[in-house]
Amino acid sequence: MPVRDIAEVIGRHLNVPAVSVAPEQAGEHFRWLAPFIGADAPASSALTRELLGWQPTQPGLLDDLGKGHYFDRLAANG
Repeated sequence: MPVRDIAEVIGRHLNVPAVSVAPEQAGEHFRWLAPFIGADAPASSALTRELLGWQPTQPGLLDDLGKGHYFDRLAANG
């Protein structure tokens, strides 16, 4: 899942723009988080599903963030 997709959902709920950051500026922009943001680390639940017979029942990350309940607390405290 592209980080941009996650940033856009979060930005929409916090009313801040999601902007592109050039790779050569990522270290300065993201600081300690840059190695994690820049890592190409695809993941899949296929093996877990196969080995354990697990099937996810909750919404995916973007759908869950899109519901906005994580941001309700921020608005109440802000």
